[in-house]
Amino acid sequence: MSLYAQRPWQQHLPQALQGYQLHPAQVHANLAQLLQPQHMHFPQAAAFSVVLPNGLTKSLSFQEIDEQSSALANYLQQHLKLQQGDVVGLQMPNSLHYPIAVFACWKVGLIITNINPLYTARELEYQLTDSATKALIVSDLFIHTFEQVIQHHPHLQALPVVSASLSDFFAEPYAAMIAQKMQADAEAQGRSLHLKIEHSSFSAALALGATLANYQPIAHDIALYQYTGGTTGRSKGAIISHQNLASLIKITGDYLRAHQSEFNQHDCILTAIPLYHIFAFSVNFLMFFEGGSHNLLIPSPRPISNLKPAFEQFNVTWLTGVDTLYAGLLAEDWFIENPPQLTCALSGGTALRPTTAENWKAKVGSIIEGFGMTETSCAALLHPPIQHIRQGSVGFPLPGSDIKIIDTHGQEVPLGEAGELCIKGPQIVLGYLNRPTETAETFIEGWLHTGDIAKVDEDGFCYILDRKKDMVIVSGFNVYPNEIEAILVEHPDVFEAAVIGVPDPHTGESVKAFITSHNPHLLIADILKHCKDNLTAYKIPKSIEILTELPKSTVGKILRTELRQMEQDKLPA
Repeated sequence: MSLYAQRPWQQHLPQALQGYQLHPAQVHANLAQLLQPQHMHFPQAAAFSVVLPNGLTKSLSFQEIDEQSSALANYLQQHLKLQQGDVVGLQMPNSLHYPIAVFACWKVGLIITNINPLYTARELEYQLTDSATKALIVSDLFIHTFEQVIQHHPHLQALPVVSASLSDFFAEPYAAMIAQKMQADAEAQGRSLHLKIEHSSFSAALALGATLANYQPIAHDIALYQYTGGTTGRSKGAIISHQNLASLIKITGDYLRAHQSEFNQHDCILTAIPLYHIFAFSVNFLMFFEGGSHNLLIPSPRPISNLKPAFEQFNVTWLTGVDTLYAGLLAEDWFIENPPQLTCALSGGTALRPTTAENWKAKVGSIIEGFGMTETSCAALLHPPIQHIRQGSVGFPLPGSDIKIIDTHGQEVPLGEAGELCIKGPQIVLGYLNRPTETAETFIEGWLHTGDIAKVDEDGFCYILDRKKDMVIVSGFNVYPNEIEAILVEHPDVFEAAVIGVPDPHTGESVKAFITSHNPHLLIADILKHCKDNLTAYKIPKSIEILTELPKSTVGKILRTELRQMEQDKLPA
């Protein structure tokens, strides 16, 4: 038996997790079942509250989420005539619309695809087309991007659009105040919230849906097409089933509960990370909804002071985030002067810097780190919430799943040695949409080959030593150099391009680009404008350097490793 098959981490697990096995019958076949009466023990309790920067809040109960998602399900099925397996795009910030839309889709057998609201027209068009989206529910703050898309892609002009506004659900005069503020902000950015395309408002869709015949409940195995970055420079849609997500929330919940980190109707989780990201979607939204907890939705966590009303008005007991969120809170006097009494703080998406962990522990408490990917429906490993945290470790595999570390030949390496992390478990997604070759290369005999370099010590604690060779992580978001390089070389004056990540005190890493050009008068400002027109903000290079030539191997491959070394050599000794 291999060392990893012996599960050295078992010795540190509580009795409740010894010999843990997850059976398909233990999880929901369709997550819309979370809204069935037997699963809602406190239907009148607040399920979600949106908290705006000015302190205005609006809450919906578990029962209201059920009722309004049923009305929207009627609209989608009876009015839009969407069929089982059709795809609905959701492009919104954290808001009350989100859980309503998700559960509405799942009630009638639709697949959702989460879309980053900040996507450029190019990125949006690709995801809508690749996923074969049949309807779009989009925030009016970002619908101008879709308007740009249909100018150049007529095949998307017939796509039904439902627009959502942050003023929805608020009573007057507050709704008008919010709408005016949103319009003023949009005008300051040179755009308008007065839509030019045919659409229905979210409120109107709910109202119409409430008058229609009740929907016919339909199940579908697939819950979600979640797009992740790809080394080919284009996003890949991970095919995530209801069973994947239900298994993930079951095994993560069981893991936390076994370590006395209970969450229930008395708990309140702050959701500052976006729901369109798999971390917040699976853990903050689904797992805590099943636990009956109250979820605080922050539409925009920047500036960090936007979180202040949530901490002031609610008793936050759980917090999830990336390193930059925790570091940002520690820099706020109002937070340090009155820190929350947390049951647990979870960190993922990027490595937690030791200084952040130490400062947080001194001021607030411990943060536990985890590791996951879109391909694991969120989490794969999690440090146990115990008194003595092993700094830098992402802990153990979630119960019911396994890991192994292999070398370049696919052979397991001894404990303590580095190699590629491979994961097996019920939360591993079904593959990539429209990508049979990449699916076959990544998912091998039940094992997900992550491409991340890790080691497991003698006690079974796992440490992530490095990521996929060239990936850059900006504030917890994956950025893939190939995608940016492909955009850069589209500029007529850029001959070659290479992109790397460089340390950044604010975002962990930032993107730096190196280019060559035949135009001696080329302006970096022109290249930056080209990037801004085609890339989401966090992907845009923070700095660009023009070189006479890029380092290459003997076969002509650009060597990013040498560029990274060049940057390293510039640092003071």
